[in-house]
Amino acid sequence: MIHLSIFQKSFIASVLTATVLISGSHLTETFAQSSPVENSSFSKFAQTKSSFTLKGHIWDIAALAFSPDGQTLISGSYDHTVKLWNLKNGKLIRTLDGHKDGVNDVIISPDGQLFFTAGGTAQPNTNKVIKVWSMKTKKLKSTLKGHSLGVTSLAIAPDGKTLVSGSYDKTIKLWNPQTGALIRTLTGHKSPVRSVAISPDGKTLASGGGSLKDNSDKTVKLWNLQTGKLIRTIEGNTNIISFIGFTADGKYLVNATDRKINVWDVNSGKLVNSFRVSDIEGVTSVTLANDRKTVVTTTLDGAVTIWDLNTGKAINNLVKAANNPQNYDQIYPTSTAFSPDGKIIAIGNGGGAYNSTFPIKIRQVP
Repeated sequence: MIHLSIFQKSFIASVLTATVLISGSHLTETFAQSSPVENSSFSKFAQTKSSFTLKGHIWDIAALAFSPDGQTLISGSYDHTVKLWNLKNGKLIRTLDGHKDGVNDVIISPDGQLFFTAGGTAQPNTNKVIKVWSMKTKKLKSTLKGHSLGVTSLAIAPDGKTLVSGSYDKTIKLWNPQTGALIRTLTGHKSPVRSVAISPDGKTLASGGGSLKDNSDKTVKLWNLQTGKLIRTIEGNTNIISFIGFTADGKYLVNATDRKINVWDVNSGKLVNSFRVSDIEGVTSVTLANDRKTVVTTTLDGAVTIWDLNTGKAINNLVKAANNPQNYDQIYPTSTAFSPDGKIIAIGNGGGAYNSTFPIKIRQVP
């Protein structure tokens, strides 16, 4: 689950002077932490709340992940922290300060026993490790070292036996998440690897990336996860690949290249659909929905939109674009995640560092 390229996010957060006003009409209710919810089911709780807000991060929220039971949300931020939230009562469980640079990605093992965090930049002196945490104790179990630059993206196989990391160092590494052992390193990309994904059957690994250089490697590569052999290289993306993912049925591969979403047939490698999701260069995140039909995007104009992958049409504007996209003082959405049942969406926000609070909005999916 990366979304906007890490370089672009860092550039936007530190240099961009124009941030965008998010429409608050859909996301106005702040959860009252002093009133615990008696019902232990988050889904049932959400049915009584149109939305609520989690507050605690002080910079861009780059990654979000729901636990398999849907009752815990983990957020990773450029403020160097990882936060765990109890979605039964909206309270912060714990803040983890193990990273020295911004956190770029967070994922949870399929059995919900472990979670993994990673971050860093394209600079040699960055923090370039992956941290493995116990979900039960919230304590660090191990630190995986091997990348020479920051880690941009993580993925884990459906059986939980293989962890995959992509990095600015242009490599992909496969790890044993239980022992921390490095299984193998995949080379072949000529530019930073910005997103990795594993097919639903656990057999195929997809990767993509690129840089701002004109001749950068913007190909999608498909690998045999078990052997590490390259299956196919897909060409045709003209911009940096900031997100890559498989549909739930494993038949299609979806990638984002700034303003556009491309959909590829996995077996043939042919492009089956391509559509524009923004009129500005500002797609900040892309997340596949739990079905095999839709994808949600967030953009610098403040919009959170669900798109039909078959038609390329917007089917739901969860948050409308700002009326004034030149508003310089507000935040914009930077990350999203769906609950396991697909009924709830978490929306993380980012913006200029002069903002003091970067909320996570929790709301029902219509």
